[in-house]
Amino acid sequence: MSNDISDDPWARRVYLTWLARDTRYALASLTALITYAQSTPVPPAAWVCFEDFLSFLGKVSRTLWPAPGKGPNGTDKGLEWRTQRGPFLRKILEVEDSSPLKAREVRNGSEHFDERLDEWVVSLPRPTVEEWQAGTKPTFPAPPMRLIDIEAGTIQVAGANLDLRFMAEELQRLLTKIEELEPSVAALPPDMAALLATLPPVPIIPFDAPAQNPGGIQAWLDEQNSADPGTATEDTEA
Repeated sequence: MSNDISDDPWARRVYLTWLARDTRYALASLTALITYAQSTPVPPAAWVCFEDFLSFLGKVSRTLWPAPGKGPNGTDKGLEWRTQRGPFLRKILEVEDSSPLKAREVRNGSEHFDERLDEWVVSLPRPTVEEWQAGTKPTFPAPPMRLIDIEAGTIQVAGANLDLRFMAEELQRLLTKIEELEPSVAALPPDMAALLATLPPVPIIPFDAPAQNPGGIQAWLDEQNSADPGTATEDTEA
């Protein structure tokens, strides 16, 4: 295996194919979310799509901007490769650090929503009856909310906003670029393409490669060319 990810076509195909899969699913979830959110009242299925969209969006983002450090079962070689992976993929896919794919406030707010609830619960005052009767009016902080504003084209989690139109455009641009670099992902269903991409790499033998048996074809040709012409036989009519 090469020490440089740019010199490993198989690794590039694996990463691009799985990235295309997650990008497609993020777009599909977003499309369904927008469709459901146009109904009044908004059905529960919209929130399933909401979470699916953020989940696949997170996978895309982490592929392009990997988390630093080793995981529980990580290796030094894996960490070295991951350190190269992010910059390499962002370069060939022309993804800038200003891309909305890097923004994590809304995703983090959703993934750690329980923590936001903790902070809200502990910050709420607990007024007594006496305080109410005395006219004391405590200030109650706004609770963390998950909101869909289909007219504005945004979603919000705990005060952080995400522009869905901007995100959809970037996801579609990313998918188009991946399909240019790895055409197989455009021709196959996402899961099938991902499965084929992860098959073990097999060396490709060119047509002009020598035969693999000992001596090869060239040795046989040399033997024929050096044979004594006098030993040749011909079929003749009786």
